[in-house]
Amino acid sequence: MSESKTHHIMKYFVLFAAISFLWGCKPEAKAIEYGKEACDYCRMSIVDERYAAQLVSTKGKSYSFDALECLLHYKSEHSEKWAMELVSDYQKPRHLIPAQGAWFLRSKNLPSPMGMYLTSVANEEEAKALQAQEGGSLYSYPELLAEFSTLPAL
Repeated sequence: MSESKTHHIMKYFVLFAAISFLWGCKPEAKAIEYGKEACDYCRMSIVDERYAAQLVSTKGKSYSFDALECLLHYKSEHSEKWAMELVSDYQKPRHLIPAQGAWFLRSKNLPSPMGMYLTSVANEEEAKALQAQEGGSLYSYPELLAEFSTLPAL
């Protein structure tokens, strides 16, 4: 084989290896194993499919939580940048949605696993409909982050 062909083959091999490496490092959520997996913050078993949450690091490591409040506590204790912040959609159990676009209802009628009464829904319209049924206060994700440490007891 000529030196030129060998050089081209090596270039393609290096390019393929680099693309494969980058493809394999893409951060993505992993399925939560309900009833088998423990919360990465409080160590309780994750069982309620309506309230689980997950953080995914920029390196692709996922951290699962039994409730939004555990995710928020964990996030406040770790200065890491997160590729994904996901919450369960109360209307579609087991379905994780981006926290950034979700809305949060805090209602005494909807107890979450850790007792802060935080329920996630996909959008403001669904949140307002649930609020009309259950009462409580609504928060966008940025509002919840800003007020989380000062939320009064219900």
